[in-house]
Formats: sequence, structure tokens, C-alpha cells
Amino acid sequence: MSIAFKPTGLFGGAITVNLPDRYADVSNIREVPDHQEIYLDASGFSSIIVEIAERVSEPSTDEEALKFHFHDIVEEHDTSSIYHTGAAKLANLTLDTPCYTLLATTTPPPVTNGNPNRPLTPTFTAIILTLIRLVPQSTDIVVTINIPHIQGEQEPSDGAVNFEGGKYGSLVEEGVRVRDELWRTLEVKDWGLFGAIE
Repeated sequence: MSIAFKPTGLFGGAITVNLPDRYADVSNIREVPDHQEIYLDASGFSSIIVEIAERVSEPSTDEEALKFHFHDIVEEHDTSSIYHTGAAKLANLTLDTPCYTLLATTTPPPVTNGNPNRPLTPTFTAIILTLIRLVPQSTDIVVTINIPHIQGEQEPSDGAVNFEGGKYGSLVEEGVRVRDELWRTLEVKDWGLFGAIE
């Protein structure tokens, strides 16, 4: 399925990026912290979160910082698995800007009481994370594409999704296309943003 994208201003236009045109700005519905932008798929359950965070300095390597940010967003009782990590290249950032990506899943604990068939409870959530490390600004930009897989909501053609075997299903494949467009189009227009957000 093709995806239509539209130029989108984040943080008052300080960052621009192409996002799917069917994704809606959550701040029009509820309050969102100043250091985050959240967009929700109006026709599904996926979301995109762009977060400006203080640069993580405790892990000794960028790869460890990538995993630190991932584990920071995993719910306390969820189990998680990381299937792929690697370097990323964002077209509008300098070549020496450290950028990394990972593909992972989180799985909530099994239901022990109540209705085991609770609606809209994902069996697992796929996460495509991009970490952009802005060293001079002491800032990490963390972009997560969250793709919940809810029983009965996947495309029938997906069959058995198998991350270890490289079979991600149509929802995650679409998420990868969204990530690739983000890498191609994300641009910082106002570098003063990183001194303005605490």
C-alpha cells in the first residue's frame, strides 16, 4: 500500500519532516510535553514520537546509548527483544552526526485476571527507533515508530510474523518506509531549539 506524506513542522517549525498525511497531531487532542511531538495514525494504532532529550553520557558507546533509550521507553513489566541495530544516515545532517537505529518488540505480560480478550490490547508492539546524537548541543533526538499488533487487526496476508526469520509483516514494512522517509527529510531549521527546551 502506498503512503502519502506531507511536510510537517515540529516544535514550532524548528524541525521539519515528512510524515504520513493520515497521522494526526496528538497535541490537538490532549496536552503533550514540550520536549515531545506525538502523531497518531488516524486509521490504525501506530504512532510516531519525536523526543528531544538530554544527551546520555553514561553509556560508553553510541550503541549502548541507543539501547539505553530503547529500554527507557519499555514498560516496566513488558518483555523486550532487539532484532536489529545499526548505523543510520539522515540526508540533511552532516556526515559526522552519529545516528543509529534499532528494530525491536515489546510484549506485555499475560493477562492473569479479568477478560483475556480485552479489546485493543496488543499481543506485542514493534518499535523502530532512530537515535540522532547532536554532540555540540548535548542533545539526543529519539524518534520512535510504535506499531502495536492487535489480535484480529493485522492484514490477513501477513500470516505468521517472525522477526527472527526476517518476516515482519505489512505493518512493520510500512513503518520501515515511514522511517526511511524520515531519514530522507528530517531537517533542523532552528538550532536554537536545543537551548530552549529543558
